[in-house]
Amino acid sequence: MYTALYLAIFTAIFHYTILVAIKQHRTRKILSQLVKAHNCSSPKTERPWDILGLIKIYSSTKHLLNETALNNVAALFKRYGDTYASRILTQRVYFTCDPRNIRHILINRFSDFDASDVRAHLFAPITPQGIFAVDGAEWKEARGLYADIFSATRKIFDLQLQEDGFQSLMKHIPRGQAVDLAPAFLKLVLDVNSAFDMGTGLETLEQNQSAEKKEVAQALMYAKRIMARDGFLGPLHYLLSRKDFYAACETVKVYVEKVVRKEMTAREYRKQSNAATVDDKRQKLTQSLLSRILDNTNDVPAIRDAVVTILIAGTDSVASMLSTTFFLLARHERVYAKLREEILDTIGMEPPPYDNIRKVTYLRYVFNEAMRVYPPVPFNARTANRDTYLPAGGGPDGQSGVLIRKGQRVIFASWGSHRSTRSFGADALEFRPERWEGLKSESLGYIPFSAGPRVCLGRGVVEQYALLEASYATIRIIQTFERLENRDVRPWIEKIGLNLSNKNGVLVELVR
Repeated sequence: MYTALYLAIFTAIFHYTILVAIKQHRTRKILSQLVKAHNCSSPKTERPWDILGLIKIYSSTKHLLNETALNNVAALFKRYGDTYASRILTQRVYFTCDPRNIRHILINRFSDFDASDVRAHLFAPITPQGIFAVDGAEWKEARGLYADIFSATRKIFDLQLQEDGFQSLMKHIPRGQAVDLAPAFLKLVLDVNSAFDMGTGLETLEQNQSAEKKEVAQALMYAKRIMARDGFLGPLHYLLSRKDFYAACETVKVYVEKVVRKEMTAREYRKQSNAATVDDKRQKLTQSLLSRILDNTNDVPAIRDAVVTILIAGTDSVASMLSTTFFLLARHERVYAKLREEILDTIGMEPPPYDNIRKVTYLRYVFNEAMRVYPPVPFNARTANRDTYLPAGGGPDGQSGVLIRKGQRVIFASWGSHRSTRSFGADALEFRPERWEGLKSESLGYIPFSAGPRVCLGRGVVEQYALLEASYATIRIIQTFERLENRDVRPWIEKIGLNLSNKNGVLVELVR
């Protein structure tokens, strides 16, 4: 009996050993083929003696707390080249700002890299089924829903909603006094986007904002702040309590789900009673996000998560774009004057019609340049889901390929690629919108939001909506005020959240 048992155990171990050996042989063969086919070689390594990666964690945390993380990123690329390796908690991690590698990760070999493992733990508590929390088939399904929703920008871009938001903003712009536009822009975009998303705004710019909407707005802001914090802490975030974060996420989800169910009930009532309302007639021209989602699905959790996802992604990206643009315009009087002249020549002093917004070419250059100098998302990351490679960064000259093993992470920095003198010239650190007259962003590593099939919700068809929203607010402000004067002598200091901003805000005076 025991002999048979021992024989069975021995046979199982023997077969398992053979299978492991075969798998290892195949893996070595695949790796050898990758190395040979793409001339892979090791890149330079940051602190090769830091085997555990503890010094890297200490250094990164110190710079983050000292608000010098981006300067440190630039210094490391200058020291080690556009692609280098490092270690974080024993894990080998690659950093790159090489446009070839960025394009490779986001477009050419998109299927070799996943994003959800990098950010799923951040977004899952507030959008469990949202596009930022999933990969694979779930991501494709969510992406299809978003693409369909934003397939007709003209239909969903409500000019009156934008104008109402602008008029509310004007109540917070004092005459003859300095004002910080950064919090005002955040409230403006949150109000407009929440009204667009749900058909009812959070009204943060209004004095009579309800207690419920105030609680939801504060919960959303808090949740985003913790998401940004945990994103930069990485595994260390598990050492901190997330009790308040989970509570804030629940507050947002409960409110949005209530709005969703209320709209579903109202739709069913109108359908049964065949009643047409003023809102129905208006929706023939423009539609809220919620209305368009309900045209596609009745899955309440999916609808809720789609609404919250757009609210998070759209609000921060547009507010960051507006704040950065006006921070730079206040310091470049020539650019403001030139932009105002083109706006008045193209549109005049009236609220801009949809078609005329796109005709202000110089405004597009200004936005491109603002997001180049201060990219909303200064760095991002992907994790290899198979053994793969980067086309550049290996070897002493950085021109060989780099082997990336399954499970290894690549962090790509638009902060580096956007400020590359090779791509943008000797004056790459200067704000000069005219440089975009002859530039093609696709080949320059210019990724203010993202690129490729997994292109961010701020880009592609959705980018058009975000740009229209930022353009409308910018046009109306510049139409109204003849001059924009800087009232802050303090330098730009990084504030890294879900989107990059200036810690000191945008302190200016708007002069009629």
